Formats: sequence, structure tokens, C-alpha cells
Amino acid sequence: MNVEASDAIIRGLKAANVDLVAMLPDHGFDRVQKTIAADPSFTFVPVSNEGIGVGICAGAFFGGKVPALMIPTSGFLVATWPLASLHNLWNLPLLLLIPYRGDIGDAQPVMRTYKFTTEPILRDLQIPYVIVSEVSKVEGAIKDAVASSFAWQNPICILFTGETLR
Repeated sequence: MNVEASDAIIRGLKAANVDLVAMLPDHGFDRVQKTIAADPSFTFVPVSNEGIGVGICAGAFFGGKVPALMIPTSGFLVATWPLASLHNLWNLPLLLLIPYRGDIGDAQPVMRTYKFTTEPILRDLQIPYVIVSEVSKVEGAIKDAVASSFAWQNPICILFTGETLR
């Protein structure tokens, strides 16, 4: 992820009043993860499993925090049961930030599986999502997603692709 995209994510999180970010380290988000970890504006919670991150974000919400979960595309598949059984069942807001590996332009054969699974699973879990491919759209997408997540009491996902990951 380039500096401009990383900075836009930080600005968007701050503008949306996100104050807790749980994350599983991911190469697609390496720069922004380091920035969040060092920024006192955020409670930074590294996790060893994406499902644990879902639970931490639920607890953070009940504790008055505005949580976000940053996980790899493959990790989203791991987090599906906790998302369905916790956030969807109990109508809890959560911002999911995921680098969309396997999208058009990500020409690595091993990643193509994610193109065929990520969006269908989001739809099956009834998690609204937006695909953001331009850095200029990142900050607004985050603010809109957090506002909608809290208004609807539902997880919302932003999938980052294109120039946001280069």
C-alpha cells in the first residue's frame, strides 16, 4: 500500500471517530498497520486469528468504542462464523477493512480464489460492502461506512483494490 492510501485510511478512521483497530498483520496493509500501532489516537489490538478480532471488536463496541477490523482477504473467510454468530445475530456495527486480493489486476494465480469467494460470502452474510480502487475515495468511503454501520447496526466492509494497494 502506498503512502497516499495509507494516509487516507488514517484520515478516514480519525474522521469517523474510530478509536480501536484490531488487526491481523497483512502485507497489503503493512504501512497503515505500522502507523496505527504507533498512533496514540487508536487502541491497537494485534490478533492471532481473525475470529478473535471479531470478538474483540464486539467487546469494544459494548465498551463504548468505535471499532474497525483490518484483516487479509483470506482472513475474512476465517472470520465468517464469528461475524454471522456475533455481529449479524446481535446487530452489532463493525467496519471491516480488507485488501481485495484476487480482483482484476491482481495477476497472481493463487489469489484468484478470493475473486470467486469474497463478494459472494459478503452477500450471503448480508454485509454491505463497497470496492474502493482510487485513493481519492478512501477517506469518504470510511466515513460513510462507519456512519452506515452504526445507523444500520450491521457490519460494513470496504474492499481495497487497484491503486489503493499499489
